[in-house]
Amino acid sequence: MTPPGDSSAVTPLPEATRHEDASADRLRRRGVLGCILAAAMTVLDLSMTSTALGSIQEGLHSSLAKGSLVISAYATAELVTLSLSAYLTRALRPRTYLVLLVCLFVGGALLSASAWSFESLLVARVVQGAASGAIMPFAYYAIVVLLPTERHPKAISTFSIAVTGSYVLAPILCITLGEWISWRALYCVAAPAGALALRLALPGLREMRTDESPLGRRINLVSVGAVVVGLFCTQYALDTGQDRGWFSSAVVTLAVATALVAFAAFLVSELRGRNPLVDLRLLRLRPFSAACVFNVVAGGAVYSSFVLIPVYLTTLGFSVGEIGTVSLYGGTVQLAIALGLPVVLRRLDAFLVTCAGAGVFALAALLPYLAGSTPPYAVIVLALMARSVGAGLLLAALGLMATRALGPSQASSGSLLFNMARSLGGSVGAALCAAFLAVRQAYHLRTGGTTNESRSLALHDVFAVAFAILLLLALTLLAGHLLRRVGTRQAARATDG
Repeated sequence: MTPPGDSSAVTPLPEATRHEDASADRLRRRGVLGCILAAAMTVLDLSMTSTALGSIQEGLHSSLAKGSLVISAYATAELVTLSLSAYLTRALRPRTYLVLLVCLFVGGALLSASAWSFESLLVARVVQGAASGAIMPFAYYAIVVLLPTERHPKAISTFSIAVTGSYVLAPILCITLGEWISWRALYCVAAPAGALALRLALPGLREMRTDESPLGRRINLVSVGAVVVGLFCTQYALDTGQDRGWFSSAVVTLAVATALVAFAAFLVSELRGRNPLVDLRLLRLRPFSAACVFNVVAGGAVYSSFVLIPVYLTTLGFSVGEIGTVSLYGGTVQLAIALGLPVVLRRLDAFLVTCAGAGVFALAALLPYLAGSTPPYAVIVLALMARSVGAGLLLAALGLMATRALGPSQASSGSLLFNMARSLGGSVGAALCAAFLAVRQAYHLRTGGTTNESRSLALHDVFAVAFAILLLLALTLLAGHLLRRVGTRQAARATDG
């Protein structure tokens, strides 16, 4: 028996209270799962668009050179919405917020399915990108706010598995719906996926608190205007710079100058204003700022591959069904590895996992570079497997690095900054990849090659640059891991001394 007055005595909770706590916990986990599925829906849509890009352009009578616009327009819209997402999560109730986002995304998908021209498809993709830009950070926000810290690795792993499953499902749908019916049928998948996500998430979002952020619910209109103008001008310069001759064009030069001025105004307004959109001071946290910097490179690599892989495989003569089949191999391997991510992320340092992911991603660029213009089928399959595995490890570990560095009051701003880093890297990376490919193809055409030969040589050059960048990222992450180990040992010795 416990002695009277013993302060260590624990009064057992009533059965009804324990039942209510267990029920609330289940609802919170269900809410997180629904938000994760909503985010996976956006990944599925982007992956299907990338796989079927050649068929989409053919159906709308557009050239391969315009393919990057489908990806970069989506990424630009993501960036604009991302810049507002931290404020919107403070201003709107979580349930209302998610319903609006999912409905907007599904509406954009149905508009894409009924696109009558390439321009109308771009408009629809902008609508989808605007919704996607807020759905992805909201999923990270839900993990931080709804779940205790000890459950974050499992939640991030579930996130990774859902995203990986989307990469597996995308080529299957492209092989079936895209080949048997039409590429338009692929965009109709968003409707049932969005309905399922809302069905799971809405009951659990009642448990989410929205009064944690110290930034309040007011908005700084100067910051909003500056960030929207800056992002729009940046993407406009990237998308049109190649055709206009970059800085030889007064329009491109003006767009770049306007973007620089707008971003400077945004920084001043955010740091000195009373109602900032996002807490930029979170970047003072070293683990979080490191995750954001690495996420820029990771986003650039992933989005560039969405542009590069369809062009590469189409140049080799692959159909949409064959591209889907090859992509399916990579997605299946990535899914198998994702199932073991909870154990990996618990036992290994996040820097080491990101290093491994970047190294495998670099291998994916090295293999087609070494294979030349007529790569064996096995090399193509192996390269796409390496790309899928590398991207999965890299993004999952970076997500865990970011969430571990944040508290509940920092979740909305932190998730915005982290996802904005990925989307900004993706937008710039996709545009620069397409521009570099066009420059190198024009160079090889001038040296006397045919169109296909020139494109093949240009792709060879792009793979070489991608390998160098990813290898540098892997080495930087390895150095970070080693420095952390040295610092930990020195701190342990100082404590023992």
